[in-house]
Amino acid sequence: MNFDKSRYIHISDVFEKWWDGRLGRPVIQVTLEKSSGEGGDFFASNYRKVILEAMYDMDKPVSEAAKIIDQAYDCVEYYGDAIPVFYMRPTGILGGFLGQEYSLDKQQGTVWFKKKCEDLDSIIRISLNEQNPLLNRALDLTKAVQEYFDGRMAIGFPDFGGVMDIVSSLRDANPFLMECALEPEDVEEACLNIHEQFKKAYGMFMDVIDEDHIPGYTCWATMLSQKPYFVLQNDFSAMISTDMYDEYYLPILKEECKFIPRTIYHLDGPGAVRHLDSILTVPELDGVQWINGAGAPGLNQWPDIYKKIHNAGKLCQVFINGSEELHYIDYIVDLLGTTEGLCFICTGKDFEKDAFDKYLQKYDV
Repeated sequence: MNFDKSRYIHISDVFEKWWDGRLGRPVIQVTLEKSSGEGGDFFASNYRKVILEAMYDMDKPVSEAAKIIDQAYDCVEYYGDAIPVFYMRPTGILGGFLGQEYSLDKQQGTVWFKKKCEDLDSIIRISLNEQNPLLNRALDLTKAVQEYFDGRMAIGFPDFGGVMDIVSSLRDANPFLMECALEPEDVEEACLNIHEQFKKAYGMFMDVIDEDHIPGYTCWATMLSQKPYFVLQNDFSAMISTDMYDEYYLPILKEECKFIPRTIYHLDGPGAVRHLDSILTVPELDGVQWINGAGAPGLNQWPDIYKKIHNAGKLCQVFINGSEELHYIDYIVDLLGTTEGLCFICTGKDFEKDAFDKYLQKYDV
């Protein structure tokens, strides 16, 4: 992995100022993959598939997996505020920790979890098993990678998934939707229990992450923080009303934001937008990540979202996929009239470096 850990001295200071709203410029992370790599979408690129396979190969010692991760990152370069990160993938892995069966799809570079519970009562009673092989693998990997990279890699919490997303995965979406309408008390209990299991899992990873031997905390959204942070989500919310969201999840969101020192909310796609007003009422929430979603209008077609986030005093993070999307940075900055509180996580190929360099220079990164 080509990254000098002395760069963290500057990048750590940049991010602490950003979290506090006093950076005076946007955070711009630029992670470029060598053009010889294949895979199209950065988040399904070949080197990430290699890392995922190493994570889930239970026959491979974690020390060997750490070496494979190091080699896989050899095709990546980091510019601006970008950093290398490690976290246990994929989204929804808390379900696996709770006993869901899973299968690794090497071609797509993801893991699929299978329905486990036939009723809500089973979810109300489900709990973490400390002997769960996937949970132990994730804990051992987190510790091994931390030790192997010795301060060169930011370490993150697994991509646990959102509380209602985990309930939906355990139960299956269609019956869970019916239960949201017909069994409100059981839905509340099921969601509250998964929230409790999330906190237990979070605590277990806090115990193996040694803040004295890492440059900072991170997660799947590759920002850096000297305090633990997490990206909260509720993709299931695209299928429910604002009344149901406020009844079942908003109280949990408030508790999550109190429990975790720093939090960003993953607002994913047009179906989730109707919940933004409720989300922004949570005082402890630090920011919102906006993803317009596949097939949806571009990032310059959502001015009200950026204005609401900014006017609520929250940080805002978006993804820039390829140099052809760099103009969205200008759009958002011009719309809000400020660069403060903005984070752009940019990915692309190495042949696009000149285009990204121009934007790094333009915004004094």
